[in-house]
Amino acid sequence: MFADIDFRKHQPSGNATSTSMVPLDVPSQAPEKINSLNQVISADVPCEAPVDFDTRELYFLIAHFLSHGPLKRTAGELCSELQEHQLLPRRYHAWYSRGGFHSGEENDDGVSLPLDYLKLVERYPHIGKDHLVKLLKQLMVSSCHPERLIGAVSPNAADVPTLLGSNSFSLLASNRGRQEKENRRLPTYLRWPHIQADQVHGLSLREIGGFTKNHRAPSVRASCYAIAKPSTLVEKMQIIKKLRGHQNAVYCATFDRTGRFVITGSDDRLVKIWAMETAFCLASCRGHEGDITDLAVSSNNAVVASSANDFVIRVWRIPDGMPISVLKGHTGVVTAIAFSPRPGAAFQLLSSSDDGTCRIWDARYSQQPPRIYTPKPPDAAPGKSGDASSSAVQVQPINHQILCCAFNANGTVFVTGSSDTFARVWNACKSSSEENDQPNHEMDVLSGHENDVNYVQFSGCVVSRSFSSEGSHTTKEENNLKLRNSWFTHNIVTCSRDGSAIIWVPRSRRSHGKIGRWTRAYHLKVPPPPMAPQLIRGGPRQRHQPTPRGVNMIVWSLDNRFVLAAIMDCRICVWNASDGSLVHSLIGHKESTFVLDVHPFNPRIAMSAGYDGMTIIWDIWEGKPVQIYETGHFKLVDGKFSPDGTSLILTDEIGQIFFIGTGQGESQKDAKYDQVHKLLLIKLLGRIPSADQCWLQSCKLSLSQCS
Repeated sequence: MFADIDFRKHQPSGNATSTSMVPLDVPSQAPEKINSLNQVISADVPCEAPVDFDTRELYFLIAHFLSHGPLKRTAGELCSELQEHQLLPRRYHAWYSRGGFHSGEENDDGVSLPLDYLKLVERYPHIGKDHLVKLLKQLMVSSCHPERLIGAVSPNAADVPTLLGSNSFSLLASNRGRQEKENRRLPTYLRWPHIQADQVHGLSLREIGGFTKNHRAPSVRASCYAIAKPSTLVEKMQIIKKLRGHQNAVYCATFDRTGRFVITGSDDRLVKIWAMETAFCLASCRGHEGDITDLAVSSNNAVVASSANDFVIRVWRIPDGMPISVLKGHTGVVTAIAFSPRPGAAFQLLSSSDDGTCRIWDARYSQQPPRIYTPKPPDAAPGKSGDASSSAVQVQPINHQILCCAFNANGTVFVTGSSDTFARVWNACKSSSEENDQPNHEMDVLSGHENDVNYVQFSGCVVSRSFSSEGSHTTKEENNLKLRNSWFTHNIVTCSRDGSAIIWVPRSRRSHGKIGRWTRAYHLKVPPPPMAPQLIRGGPRQRHQPTPRGVNMIVWSLDNRFVLAAIMDCRICVWNASDGSLVHSLIGHKESTFVLDVHPFNPRIAMSAGYDGMTIIWDIWEGKPVQIYETGHFKLVDGKFSPDGTSLILTDEIGQIFFIGTGQGESQKDAKYDQVHKLLLIKLLGRIPSADQCWLQSCKLSLSQCS
């Protein structure tokens, strides 16, 4: 008499007959909280269209969830009360039998009859004990904006709002509601450049209890943001994995834009791509015939470029390491490379070399000629800025090396540092109307150092690096505002082994003329180190060698309020960028430091690693160490923060790689410490006599395929 069919709810039309589907009415005995809840939801959530929602199904899922958990008695009482009030799903009669005929069973209204909990379990065997949890997870995935995901990967606790969230964190907000909220002004702690602090609200906001303002912040209006305490963000970070992935020193290490992969380059001429989650090597990129000098990841996270002292740049695909192109043209060691952050120019690759030139390549094509940048002839006085296109004379041979290069935040200009004590600023955008055979000269020459300019950086590039991925929180209007701010994107800091650093600021357009486009704002002198303990008067006199005070590396802080420098005498100096005054002289390392990086979204946090095997996390506002990691007695030669700020990568002089992050390293426990044994075996096999060459070649082939 009865048949089971799929019952699909729909909105009844105004001319529906008596045989049409009847909407379910919750009995009057039902608690009044349901109506109040519906009123609250309807008031807060503007729905685009009415949704016919059967509350009985929700009650059944809740009872089913409780019955498979520790609350057995609660589940039993709930099932009894739901059956008493007829709040469980009902069994509907077949369409042809809906004529008001009663089957004789209790509470049969001729259309449907009630079912108890056990019958419902038998009727719906596909409903698992975690069905309600799966529905909530699906809600969180569908409610999370694709642009809010870190690198457009599957969401996790750092990406998705809590079920208990409100306002912008609520999962109940509709698309129209979200759009209206995005147009409103965000709270200060969510505004750029600290908007990525929202990424860890699931881990920090609930544990930290909110952000508090620091007493040093209100002095500068641009930095009056509420910032999380550094100790709270890094206290649970520890060394979770140590492995040896290269035969020689790993002087280059970086993350991809998502933080899921780590790329390392070593003196063993290999570039390797690692999975951060498992610490397994995903790809070994072979081809260079010299030591790796630098790595760069494109802004769209598609490729990674590597340079070496074999004069060649190679481009590899992420994450499988497939070769994309080989860029040849430099006649000297390629000292540094950088991808353009300019929108629409993700594959423009800048390189500097010991041959005294810079080049901008299209990283996708090996045969396409690069755009070559050469300094003006020696007869042009340094510090003068003329018309680059007017100098069509033959370029004289170059007798200096370009040691470093860096784009500004929007990729329109770049700066280089040379062994001739000068820094130069170049125009990265060449219009199509300009002749290709016309030499590309510098826009300005910055003179003021007395030794090699070994590191340069534009302000705002730290934020640009953190927010350039597609999973960025920043809106288009915020990006445009940043790039229009010339002070923010065009300040330059340079450093030298002469023991000084200089902040350069752009001149006003009226004063460009012949006096250069940048002017020296502050000359940051490195202070003398602390005095050694004085000997007792009358004792033997000792002669102390002067401590070298050269600057190894220099970076801007995230909010561009400070300039941080790693000094040869083991200190980290922090200057105020607004007046050039020394704020802190941080003491903690015992040997020189060549690794310096700042946190991607907290302007208070910086990291340094040195030849003493120590890594120190600093609070640069308070001038004190927050966390210290000791990796051993080998020199640490490179390190970086991950894009989400929750992990670190460190490398040392013997090929070891250190993964620092939260958790206990459970996902990395299967990764072996020594992951270069196959390469070593290949080298040993190479010493076998020639009589066994067939066997040797087969071993090499099999090992190369599995390594």
